[in-house]
Amino acid sequence: MASSYSMSEEEIKYVLLSTLVLGAALAAYNSVSSVQTAAMWTVTAGLVILTREFGQRTVAEWMDAYVELELSKDGSALTILGAIMAFLTQLPIILVFPVTNSFSGKRYEHWGRSIDAIWMKRQFWMVAGGLVALFTGWLVTYSLGWVMMAEAFILFTFFQLMPFDYKNIPTGCLDGAYVLRWSGAYWLITISIAIIGLVLTL
Repeated sequence: MASSYSMSEEEIKYVLLSTLVLGAALAAYNSVSSVQTAAMWTVTAGLVILTREFGQRTVAEWMDAYVELELSKDGSALTILGAIMAFLTQLPIILVFPVTNSFSGKRYEHWGRSIDAIWMKRQFWMVAGGLVALFTGWLVTYSLGWVMMAEAFILFTFFQLMPFDYKNIPTGCLDGAYVLRWSGAYWLITISIAIIGLVLTL
């Protein structure tokens, strides 16, 4: 079985594209006017996305499962629209929905029969791994006084916790939808932590 940490060429392309989209949204939200600062926001965006991927893929590795990063075209367009609105109005407007993930795994042999794992629970744990990694990234950067990076981590985490998975909402399936399907209490806890992080950071 291939490592869950490995990425296909397409996924690497999606990482780069989502990094540019998230970087543009963060730069516009902070009314960045210099190329150097915009580049710093873009690098920070890449770190945030890779941190989430690392967390999800670590849990997937333990579970003999796979995580596939997907670029949400509609979500990216919505993110860019928010960035344009922030740039034109100079207001702190931000929407962050550039990526989603899908999960899969091998079938297991049990008493001579091939059966699927309990995927709702497994999906929840992989999503939780990504969220723990993001919250850890926020906590570390906030504790060290790296405000810019802490802001990027908590904004991305907050929007990923939106429980959206509806065809009429152009975001794709976000992490919050997986958490809410498994446990409403866990979703309330995580979104509350994200809101506290927003209040402390912004």
